[in-house]
Amino acid sequence: MFNTTRLGKRKWLLAWTLVMLQFLFIGLILLTSPLLHLKWWVILFIVLGIALGLYAIQTIRLGNFNISPQVKLNGKLIAHGPYRFIRHPMYTAILLTCWPLVVGHFSYLRLGFVLGLTLVLVVKLHIEEQYLKQAFQPYLEYTRTSKKLIPFIY
Repeated sequence: MFNTTRLGKRKWLLAWTLVMLQFLFIGLILLTSPLLHLKWWVILFIVLGIALGLYAIQTIRLGNFNISPQVKLNGKLIAHGPYRFIRHPMYTAILLTCWPLVVGHFSYLRLGFVLGLTLVLVVKLHIEEQYLKQAFQPYLEYTRTSKKLIPFIY
């Protein structure tokens, strides 16, 4: 399934380490959140994040979906729907959900979790973009007309 050379194993291990760290930080944020006592604005952001994530998955289709930053075999470049404005809307959806959970029930420990999650997602998206540039010739042009995480900003 993946390149069995030493470099291929390292890339595979890095990709899946990032995925595991992503889920670890999300789990820690959720476990330390007062899910039964959320502020109304936190709930609003959670709903917006979930809606964006579902819209992104619906647009990309499950056959093209991959939690690893590596491009799926026979994957397709998607540049419509939420991908028209942001190249990583699922990462945006995660951050849109997790940051308000932390800010709404703040502690320095939880801030560390969400900063760790943000760092993992930024590293993951940079690696993913390198794979996408290699896999899809039009990807470089697509990067000129879209932002990474925040529409019109970054």
